[in-house]
Amino acid sequence: MKKLRFVPMFLSSFLALFLTNCETLSFYTQAARGQAEITFKRRAVSKVIEDESTDKAVVAQLKLAQSLVNFAETELSLKSSGSYRHYTDLDREHVVFIVHASPEFSLEPKTWWYPVVGTQDYRGYFKEEDAHRTRDALQKEGFDCYVGGVNAYSTLGFFKDPLLNTFIDYPEVDLAELIFHELTHHRYYEKNETPFNEALAEVVAREGTRRWLRKNANAAALAKYELRLKRRSAIRSAIEQTIKRLEQLYQKELADKEMRARKEAEISVLKEEITQLYKGWKQKPNHFLSTPLNNARLNAFTTYEALVPEIEKQLARHNGDVDSLIKEVKKKGPLILEN
Repeated sequence: MKKLRFVPMFLSSFLALFLTNCETLSFYTQAARGQAEITFKRRAVSKVIEDESTDKAVVAQLKLAQSLVNFAETELSLKSSGSYRHYTDLDREHVVFIVHASPEFSLEPKTWWYPVVGTQDYRGYFKEEDAHRTRDALQKEGFDCYVGGVNAYSTLGFFKDPLLNTFIDYPEVDLAELIFHELTHHRYYEKNETPFNEALAEVVAREGTRRWLRKNANAAALAKYELRLKRRSAIRSAIEQTIKRLEQLYQKELADKEMRARKEAEISVLKEEITQLYKGWKQKPNHFLSTPLNNARLNAFTTYEALVPEIEKQLARHNGDVDSLIKEVKKKGPLILEN
């Protein structure tokens, strides 16, 4: 999965030593090992670029990433504090795998509590088989589940996050969005407010990408990017309408068989609507339609998108000034949306 990001739920993993639940201890142990691998394998970007054995395409992307980090610091007031100045090659496609779960007839996500970051609506694993094991156990309990491979990983500034091979080959706008998004988390992250945190980072990332393209006088790329955002909004709207209909459906007292049939009918409508959108754009549908759609999958999408329009209004109120917006957010947090 390309756009999902992962924030760690084990920054204080040593606290697990005080927990008696073996499953919990096992989870934090694998998390600590995963973080250690990322840290110990990292190399300074300058050294990787100077290394004659480094692929030229990787060198070009590392240089682009350094320019983007510099831009984030000088133009968006997003200090890297050493993050993205190193590079780690994990020799695998995804850095972590996350599990989302929701009851079969509810859009209320299952949550887990973690040290430092509080409650999150997903569980993350560095090994795919561990994620599948958790998914299988939850499915036996009757949950809808979704497992996604995640390419980008952030410790919210607790460690100096390196660039990873899992996303270094992203196209320019994707790499820009990712770096600006993660550095926004470094500057602001409210415990137990995942949808707000992610939406804020998305809004800042999009505004930062626009500015980056303008600064580089890439009008054609900017127009293409704006079109992409417009299309992303259309998909979000279709998903939100489906979610509203499902929420209404789940409030009804129906037999499981009928409820299940109606749920599948709504999801089929969503699939067709998104398929038609892509057909109109003359594009192939993205990964969203390549994975099973259920309550957990819908929640995974809305975690990042639901509050974007409201925070975009707040940015407009600040005349597009990212620094000013974040300063107010740091004072008011999610209450800023009440303005």
